[in-house]
Amino acid sequence: MISVREIDPADLALFDEWYDALRAGVVAGREAALVVGREALGFSLRNPGPLKRRLAVGAFEDDRVLGAMLFEYRLTDNLDTVEVEIDVPPQHRRRGIGTALWQWAVRRAAQLGRTIFQTEVGVPSEPWPGAEFAGHLGFSVEHVEDHLVVPLPYDEVLLDDLRRTAGVLDGYRLTSWAGVCPPEHQQAYADLHTAMDHDVPTGGMTREVVPWTVEKLQASEQRIDRSYLALVTMAHTLSGEPAGYTLMYLPRGDDSHAQQDDTLVLREHRGHNLGTHLKLANLDQLAKHRKTQRYLHTWTALSNGPMQKVNARFGFRSIEEHRELELTYPRLRPAARAVVLDPADRILLVRFEFPSGPLWATPGGGLEADESLRDGLHRELQEEIGLDAPDELQHLWHQEVVAEGHATGYDGVINDYFLVRTEPFTVGGTLTETELQAENVHGHRWWTLEELLTSEARFAPRALPQLVQDLLESGPPTTPTQVSL
Repeated sequence: MISVREIDPADLALFDEWYDALRAGVVAGREAALVVGREALGFSLRNPGPLKRRLAVGAFEDDRVLGAMLFEYRLTDNLDTVEVEIDVPPQHRRRGIGTALWQWAVRRAAQLGRTIFQTEVGVPSEPWPGAEFAGHLGFSVEHVEDHLVVPLPYDEVLLDDLRRTAGVLDGYRLTSWAGVCPPEHQQAYADLHTAMDHDVPTGGMTREVVPWTVEKLQASEQRIDRSYLALVTMAHTLSGEPAGYTLMYLPRGDDSHAQQDDTLVLREHRGHNLGTHLKLANLDQLAKHRKTQRYLHTWTALSNGPMQKVNARFGFRSIEEHRELELTYPRLRPAARAVVLDPADRILLVRFEFPSGPLWATPGGGLEADESLRDGLHRELQEEIGLDAPDELQHLWHQEVVAEGHATGYDGVINDYFLVRTEPFTVGGTLTETELQAENVHGHRWWTLEELLTSEARFAPRALPQLVQDLLESGPPTTPTQVSL
C-alpha cells in the first residue's frame, strides 16, 4: 500500500532516500538536467526562512520512498498560490504514486486556503511523461522558455571574437563582485531586481511583484550564499546611475553545473550593446572561480527575441523547453472520514438530516488549518462516535466534490476515507446530542453489506454500497481510489 506523508529533513537517512527519489525522477531521459544539490536543498528545508515555506513529502511503500514532492508557498506575498514539484523515478511510474502525491498537495493547499497551483516541467521531446501528467491533472501551459546550455570551459576563440565585435563601452562603467553585494551598491542592486521582476516575461502566470528593499536583498543573499557563489556585474552610467546587471550562480555543492540567471538592461539604456559587455565581464569572473563545472545553463522566453539572439552569439544551444504551468482550483473544505468496520464486516454510518432529506455517511469531518489527517480523524471520531483512530491509516478513497451546499463558505469538499477496523463498542462521542444536531447529525446505525446493497436510502458517496463491496471482496487498494459524488 502506498502512503504519503511529510518527511523530517533532519532525519538525514530518510532525507537522503527522499532526495535520491527526487533526483532520479528529475534526470531521467534529460540531457544535462539541472537538479538542486543535496546539501543546498537539505539546508533550505532544515532552516526555513521568513519569506517561503518548503515541505518535503514522500510516497512510501513498506518504508521505502518511491516518489518525492516539493511543496512550497510564500508567506508574505502571493498568498493564493502554492508551487508543486512531483518526481517519480521511471521504475515506479504508472502505479498511482504521482496521483497520491498530488492528492496530498490538493488537501494541504485547501487547508492553507490557497487555490492556485503552479509548477514547472522540462520537456526535451514529445510526448513527455511530466507534461502528460500535468495535463491530465488540468494544468495549462502559461509560459514557455528555452532551456539552453553552453559547455565549459568557455570557447576562448568565441570569446575573443565577441570582445572584438562588442565595440568600446562608451558612457558606462562596469563593477563586478563575487558573493554578497557590497554595501555601497545594495540600493541600486535592489532597485534593479525590482525592475527585473517587472521586465521578465511570465506569460499568463499569476505573479504578485513585490519591490525589493535592501533588507530583503540582504536576507536573500545571506541564505543563497550558504549554497551558491553569486557572480555579479553591474553597469552604471558615468554619473553613477544604475543601467543594468547580470547574475550567475556557481553551486558550491555541484561540480558539473553553473547557472546564468538574470540579465537586465534598463530600457533607457538599451541599444548600446550593454548586455554583451555585462555578460563578457561576468564570464571573466566565471573563469576565475570555476572549478570543474562542465555546463553553463540559462533560460530565455521564446518571446524574448533580443535575448535569444544574444544567447545564440554566446554559443548557447537549446536542450529542452522549460514550461511554466498553472491550475486554479475551487475553494474546497478538506475532511477526513473513517470506514468503520466491525469483525462481522458491518459498517457504522451516521445519519444526516438536510432539507433535501436524510443522508447516510461515514463518520468524520473537516480538518483544521494545521491538522494532519490522522489528528483530524482522531478528533472527529472522538467527537462523533467515541472511537480512537489507529496510528497507521489505510487510505481507501479520495473524493473531490464541487457543488453548492456541501460546506458553508466553500465551493465544495475534499473527503479522504480511511479504513478503521474495530471490535464492537458502544457509540457515544464527546459532543452532546444537541451539538451533533447542530451539525445535522441525527443518530447512527450499523449496516451489513446486504442492507447497503438493497437499501433505497441516500448514501455519501453515492456509490458507497459498491465501494464497500469492492473493499470487502478485494481488500484495500494500493493507492487511494478516486471516487465521485
